[in-house]
Amino acid sequence: MNRRANTVLGLLLPALMAASPVFAAVEATEGWTRATPPGTRVAVGYFTLRNTGKGRRELLKITSPLAGMVSLHQTSVDARGVSRMWPVGKLALAPGQVLRFEPMGTHVMLEGLVEGLRAGARVPLTLVFQDEAPVTVQLDVRPLVDTAAGHDAGHGHEHR
Repeated sequence: MNRRANTVLGLLLPALMAASPVFAAVEATEGWTRATPPGTRVAVGYFTLRNTGKGRRELLKITSPLAGMVSLHQTSVDARGVSRMWPVGKLALAPGQVLRFEPMGTHVMLEGLVEGLRAGARVPLTLVFQDEAPVTVQLDVRPLVDTAAGHDAGHGHEHR
């Protein structure tokens, strides 16, 4: 490359980097959900988010072609053992932070399913971040009954 090309590239590269979103700073892995009983139009999804970037990342929304609406929720259990669930608006990840979406914690609700979820299928989720390329995670659909643990996968909670 000649000297003039190096100069032009040196001037353009910072501008191009500033104008484009940050790519691949968030990883979404280990996605799963449960199969749904016939007629059920709601499911719960879990996965792990990891911010591998140097800046804070804000999750703005999640979509799926298999659900009319996907929303973030948090569940907690009080001292009496009563679990409560409530929606969470935006979610921020600090640099290096790992957030596990899991039962009785942070999770996604898939509402208005266009079809029932069958074990062995996959449910795609698209995670939209501020100033970030969308991230896709696949939720592996596990059997409705967890045969390894010998219990069902009920989500038992109440909305507040």
